[in-house]
Amino acid sequence: MFEISDINPELCTHIIYAFAGLNNESWTIKSLDPHLDIERDNYKNMIQLHKKNPNLKILLAIGGWNEGSQSYSVLASSPDHRSKFIDSVVKFLGEYHFNGFDLDWEYPGSRGGLPADKQNFVFLLKELKEAFKKSNYLLTAALSSNKATIDMAYDIPEISKYLDYIHVMAYDYHGTWNRKVLPNAPLKSEDGQSVVDTLTYLLNKGAPSNKIVLGLPMYGRTFILAHKLNSSKESPIGQTSISDGFKGPYTGENGFMGYNEICEELITNVQKWIIGWDDNSNTPYIINDDHVIMFDNPKSLKAKVEYAMSLNLSGVMIWSIDTDDFNGKCASLNNSLDLREKKYPLLRSINMVLSQIDNHNDLNNNNDSDNDKNNKNNNNTSSR
Repeated sequence: MFEISDINPELCTHIIYAFAGLNNESWTIKSLDPHLDIERDNYKNMIQLHKKNPNLKILLAIGGWNEGSQSYSVLASSPDHRSKFIDSVVKFLGEYHFNGFDLDWEYPGSRGGLPADKQNFVFLLKELKEAFKKSNYLLTAALSSNKATIDMAYDIPEISKYLDYIHVMAYDYHGTWNRKVLPNAPLKSEDGQSVVDTLTYLLNKGAPSNKIVLGLPMYGRTFILAHKLNSSKESPIGQTSISDGFKGPYTGENGFMGYNEICEELITNVQKWIIGWDDNSNTPYIINDDHVIMFDNPKSLKAKVEYAMSLNLSGVMIWSIDTDDFNGKCASLNNSLDLREKKYPLLRSINMVLSQIDNHNDLNNNNDSDNDKNNKNNNNTSSR
């Protein structure tokens, strides 16, 4: 079982505690699990990570997929509701000593929301930002990677004025809902649904590159083929799948497995799984009979981090830290880019790539005095 004590705070610049919720009667923020958050001191224990990394910023997130959209739509539509909500957020952040607030409304204008949500979301962010000035709280938001949702939900130039960071959830492009085996988070694709496509779209819409934080998945999507492949050399990509995938022993969600579950399965049943790589999407996969897992590993994450930094983005974030191999059970795979430590092979690989990019930039700066005029990338590593 993952505990806050398992977190190595030296591997992150920001950590986001997910999730708080919305009380749709009083229009105030609330803990979604008071027993864990407050009675068992999870909030307090999270803040204690500052002792190991004083520069760490710890934010509280509200929302998430399970919270839905309708209540947030009603909240954002009313100046009175917004005022009550914002007052409660400022008080909540102060009481539990968070450094900022991440708004994860999924999504304005959909799932019971209204077309007016797009403008009301701007109002909500503007008023939050104003209220945060006194305490200097960070304000961030998690945005969809889907282009149609982006158009419906976000006035990109306006929300960019008030957000310190824009967290792009560049995953869940595909899953069992497609009834086809497709990558969860392809770097590139021919169908316009990929990391490259999303980032290009957001930048073209006016999102500042130095505010964008690219989301990277610490999990994969599972599929069960409708028909088995003819040979072990045949790719599963694009093959028809049934409506349900399969689940892992810890997360217990059909169609989903954490990287820790995937790598442990590989080690336990290595003879059963065929390991493959899709060049078109830059994605690894494994196959066992009619079972397929599309996921990310250090190699695929390295390519995404390098691409993000080539665009001068602020950094990358991960979802979520508890599905990396936090116990170091899969060290025998030897696929981490940082073999100095067994735990957190994905997060450590990301840090290694960012460190190499930083060192390269420092070398260039030393060789060219004109570069002193340029701002250095923050290279944030945020964990959700």
